[in-house]
Amino acid sequence: MHVFHIRGFSGVLVLVAVAISALLLLLLLPASFMMVLWNALVFEGFNGPEIDLTQGFFLWGFVMVLLKLIFKPQIKFEFQSLAATNSKNKTAPKQKPNSDTKSSIVSDEPADQK
Repeated sequence: MHVFHIRGFSGVLVLVAVAISALLLLLLLPASFMMVLWNALVFEGFNGPEIDLTQGFFLWGFVMVLLKLIFKPQIKFEFQSLAATNSKNKTAPKQKPNSDTKSSIVSDEPADQK
C-alpha cells in the first residue's frame, strides 16, 4: 500500500488539482464524446435534435446503466404461468396440525430420578 504525504498548502493544492482532473477525465470526457457522437450522427445525419454537454452527460449515464443491466444483471426475473400456480394451490391442501402428537421435554436427568 502506498502512503502519500501531503506537505503544506502546496500539497493540498496538488491534491485538489489531481481530484478535479480525475473528475473531469471520468465525467466530462465521456459526456463530451457522447455529445459529439450524437450531434455528428443524429443531428447532422438524420436532422434530429442537437444536444449540449449536460444532455451528453445524461446520455452517457443512460448508456452506462444499460451496459450494467446487460452484462451484469443483479435483478433476475422468473415468470410462471398463472395456471401452474393455481394447480399447485389446488393439489396441495393445507394441513392441520396433528393433535395426536405430544411434545416431549428432553432433559439430561435419567428417567428413574424423575
